[in-house]
Parts: sequence; C-alpha cells; structure tokens
Amino acid sequence: MTTASATLLRAPSSAGVARRLVDRHGAGLTAERREDIGLMVSELVTNALRHGQGTVTVRIVAGPNALTVEVADEGHGTVDITPAPGAAGGWGLRIVDELADGWGSAVGSTRVWFRVLLDRS
Repeated sequence: MTTASATLLRAPSSAGVARRLVDRHGAGLTAERREDIGLMVSELVTNALRHGQGTVTVRIVAGPNALTVEVADEGHGTVDITPAPGAAGGWGLRIVDELADGWGSAVGSTRVWFRVLLDRS
C-alpha cells in the first residue's frame, strides 16, 4: 500500500496539481478510470476552494484492490448532493456519486473521500 498527499494552494491551478498526483499514483488503472478519477478529484478540490476554508489537502491511498482519494479543507460544513444542480454549480458530488465505487464524508467536516476499484484484467 502506498500513500501520497499534498497541501494545495487556494488557487484554481490546484485542481491540476491534484490530477497530476492521481496520475503518478494510479498504477493499475485503465486510461478511462484515470480520467474519471481526475475529474472527481478536480470537482472535490474545486468544491473545497469554492465553499471551504483554510488549507486544502489531497491524500491518495493506493492499495492492492482500490485507490482511495480524500480531499479536505479546514471548514466544518456539511457535504450533501445538491437537489437541483444548474448552471451555477451543484454537479460535483453527483459526478462523484456516479463514477466512484464508493464515497462519503466525515461528519461535521469538509473531508470527502471516494474509492475506485482497480481493474484486474
């Protein structure tokens, strides 16, 4: 099992930094799954920058069967799927819910994780 983490700047470029971290630690993923994970981590980092507070971190744990990605900031809000997304936003967690094999958040914090199973073909 390997773990990688990074503290991100509160800047739009941080989504790209997080995607590159996934690329470096996504062994065992197909190109399509790597793109899906890049999209999901980008959405979570964008949410943390847009709605969160303080330092934003990304943590990746690559295990033998799955890759888990966690994005956190120092806020204490709630994490919910927006009931009616639109042009102004609300799509991020819907995308994670659709593409990930599992996801969740820590109660009382803005620490969100998702997991994807590794392909064994």
